[in-house]
Amino acid sequence: MSCLRFLRGYALAVAVSALLLFSLGLPAHANADLPQAPGPQPTLTVAAQAQGGQLVISGSLTVGGLPVPKANISLAVDGHPVGKTSTGADGTYSASTKLPDPGTHAVTASFSGDKSLGGADATTSVTVAAPPPPAPSTTAPPPKPPTTTAAPTTVISAALSPNPVAAGGVLGVTGTVTSGGAPVDLSSLTVACDFGGQSALAVTDPAGSFSVNLSLPPTGQPPTLTVTISFAGDARFPAAKISLQAGVTAAAPATSAPPPSIASSAPATASVSPSISALAPPATAHRGDSAPATTFGIVFGIVGGTSLAALGVLWVLARRRHTLLPGERRGFGSDFGHTERSA
Repeated sequence: MSCLRFLRGYALAVAVSALLLFSLGLPAHANADLPQAPGPQPTLTVAAQAQGGQLVISGSLTVGGLPVPKANISLAVDGHPVGKTSTGADGTYSASTKLPDPGTHAVTASFSGDKSLGGADATTSVTVAAPPPPAPSTTAPPPKPPTTTAAPTTVISAALSPNPVAAGGVLGVTGTVTSGGAPVDLSSLTVACDFGGQSALAVTDPAGSFSVNLSLPPTGQPPTLTVTISFAGDARFPAAKISLQAGVTAAAPATSAPPPSIASSAPATASVSPSISALAPPATAHRGDSAPATTFGIVFGIVGGTSLAALGVLWVLARRRHTLLPGERRGFGSDFGHTERSA
């Protein structure tokens, strides 16, 4: 009987202990399930801009105007997480990420809250412009190597005339000198012939033409001769030289010319009038006399004859005027004779 009482007392003690323990744990469980009052609401800001090929996201977290340091901030672009950062002692944060494609994008910053602060979100938009076209290169290209143009050559074109030429004759050399299509004007050329060692100096005219004659010896002719034309060149045109050949024939036989005839001069007498012939000696025209002397003699004869004829006429008139009438005396005038007659 005492054993049953012991067991009953033990069971009751266990039940009381369990009930006590249950009653002690009940308030704690109730407090955990009850909603707690929210903490202060923080203020989160966010800004974004493109810099140097990067998207820079920055902002701040404050509560009641005071910075919230060491707060974890999550960042997202168009809803896609791009990274996390934390606020500094002044409550600001900053991070950078890859620049998205050109266009307008939404940038979001989130603070999930902690034991004393609630969560906060902030969203802004940013427009990414298309990259500008690449600027033209300001680096000057390497200089091209200078192109070397060949200097124009001087060209001598000439001909020999006659060809073939007889020994002892005259060989004519004519031609033109050009350089690059332009005439080589007012320039000296040396023209030399190996037959007899003849040489001459020729000068080109404004058109670049020249002409010169070479006198050949009459004997010792070769089958052919060579004429060399040389231009020494100057500051405008380069030098040039050509050689031409011509056949040589024997000298032509000399022909004797008839002696010059000597014509005898025949005297020629020109009579103008009987009076002129009497006063002037006959004029003899000799071959070789000049025309002015002959003309002067003819004119002098005509003038002299005319003068003598005029003097004769005057003498006759004067004699008839002074013929004495009967009873007149010869005096100095007609008045003297009239005085005598009146007496």
